[in-house]
Amino acid sequence: MKADPTSIDRIEKIRQLPLRVADGTVIRLDQVADVVTEPGQLELHRDDLRQNIAVTARLQDRDLGSAMRDVQRVVGNGAGLPHSLIEYGGIYAEQQQSFRNLLVVLLTALSLVFIVALVEFRSFHEPVAIIFGAALSVFGIILALLITGMTVNIVTLLGAIIGAGIVHKNGLLMLDAVKDLREKGIELEEAIVQAGARRLRPVLMTSLAAALGMLPLALGLGAANILRPLAIAVIGAVCISVLLSLIATPVVYDVLLNPLRRSRSGN
Repeated sequence: MKADPTSIDRIEKIRQLPLRVADGTVIRLDQVADVVTEPGQLELHRDDLRQNIAVTARLQDRDLGSAMRDVQRVVGNGAGLPHSLIEYGGIYAEQQQSFRNLLVVLLTALSLVFIVALVEFRSFHEPVAIIFGAALSVFGIILALLITGMTVNIVTLLGAIIGAGIVHKNGLLMLDAVKDLREKGIELEEAIVQAGARRLRPVLMTSLAAALGMLPLALGLGAANILRPLAIAVIGAVCISVLLSLIATPVVYDVLLNPLRRSRSGN
């Protein structure tokens, strides 16, 4: 059986397709990929009477998020297929499901933290101030990721949860000291200042111990490189936790109590 010359010509043209790489150089497709012909598929996969065709690829020197954004942009602009017929699976689908699960875990953790602080202080002002400080730790995590060039992934979110827990603990110690001083008859502003001076050393020791403990992982020492984003996220959170625990949380607490004190004085 003779080969179809038209088919051979098409394959050769595909091999000669020009590609522009990142540095601007133009290369041929056959320099970076093998173009081969395969016989027809022996089995067809269908879903709701629609044939399924899987298009797969491997990533090299690219993170999954940016690569998927490029794929979605190209497929959405040039494929001409309805979005309802396109499904992104594989590792990307698993990552999105993991993100959703971790979001539920994070919200649950914040709710439990709020309940614990509510039982401890028997007031809504302290838990709100502590949760506010824990939420602000995200800025430290983002800054650490930007400095190190890391991207947001599952391990990073785990580090964010751990870092938020450390910030919450420091804020709890701070406001507990404020509560003890206020029970002794000290005014709120003075109690905050004295509590900050009293809790400065424990907060610094806690943050420094956590940061130094994660430093080998953050530097990528050893074989546990997969945990490097977690360590960087924790270090970013605890480095800013000193400002959050000693400044942001007490300031929010004071702002929440001031309207209450003014309303009581007016009455």
